[in-house]
Amino acid sequence: MSHKKARSREPSEEGSHRSRSSSRISKGDTMMLSFVRDHKDQFDLHELLGASAEVLGSGCYSSSYKASLLSGPVMVVKRFKQMNNVGREEFQEHMRRFGRLNHPNLLPLIAYYYRKEEKLFVTDFVHNGSLAVRLHGYQALGQRSLEWGSRLKIVKGIAEGLQYLYREMPSLIAAHGHLKSSNVLLNESLEPLLTDYGLVPVINQDLAPDIMVIYKSPEYLQHGRITKKTDVWSLGIIILEILTGNLPVNFLQGKGSDLSLANWVHSVSEECSSEVFDKDMEVSTNSEGEMIKLLKIALACCERDVDKRWDLKEVVDRIHQVNETDNEDHNSRSSSNASEVEIRQTQSGEVSFSIDMA
Repeated sequence: MSHKKARSREPSEEGSHRSRSSSRISKGDTMMLSFVRDHKDQFDLHELLGASAEVLGSGCYSSSYKASLLSGPVMVVKRFKQMNNVGREEFQEHMRRFGRLNHPNLLPLIAYYYRKEEKLFVTDFVHNGSLAVRLHGYQALGQRSLEWGSRLKIVKGIAEGLQYLYREMPSLIAAHGHLKSSNVLLNESLEPLLTDYGLVPVINQDLAPDIMVIYKSPEYLQHGRITKKTDVWSLGIIILEILTGNLPVNFLQGKGSDLSLANWVHSVSEECSSEVFDKDMEVSTNSEGEMIKLLKIALACCERDVDKRWDLKEVVDRIHQVNETDNEDHNSRSSSNASEVEIRQTQSGEVSFSIDMA
């Protein structure tokens, strides 16, 4: 692909920012692009490699390029750097599984390219960008902050997409594995589209703990294990990020539990729950009770004790019970709800809590 530099648009986070650096995908291999589903536009590897491209992001995990094909379509090519030990048959079978996935909250894989030295994924380009940009870079882009109704819609879509992944790929312990706001894209109607899902089986396992979000979870850091509730923890962190407007970069980079977004919310909740929410988020006068409901769900997702953490089905059911507005007296509810999250600190300094969802 021919490359041109692109202005920075997204936060400085792997996979979410535009980089001024560029690299070339090798044209020496004659293998064809393998499509896993029908696409409205026809193109081949030669056309893809000859397209004008912008570097969307580059890191130790992958590099992404926006490729504008001469025939019209705009695609994203993602080049993975940590799949060198994956055999062709294993990789192709996993790609066929991706090809069978079909959900409005998943960004579908269109095609892939396999070579021992490099693996490419091809998807449609989503013009609205990532949730991370919409939450944290909207002012630089001249956009308004997301209002409460849109944030709730995004949370519900993320939860539904995650639930679908677990239903369709039951053999995976972590069906997503890398759930974070920069891996959630937003379409024109602000419906979320999950990306970078289902990659745990094909990522170099020696390097995965330094790359993927699930390996920053309390259960992995403390006990070296991943469970089917680990993606629930990641979902809780995203919900807290959506509600507070705070980017949990330090926490997801494993720089210590004291920097946990969940712990920060706990400390603020002891005084007044309303202080937790993003000050730039537009809300109606009768929304605070519902926002607090969602806050409690997020905290339950972030429970450090996996046995006490809710499973995904319960989380999704609870999220669907949250409405955009509440006709009850929100003032009386918000004053009482502020004390319904009980905060406790253990002798080891870890934060624990219990939640009254009534």
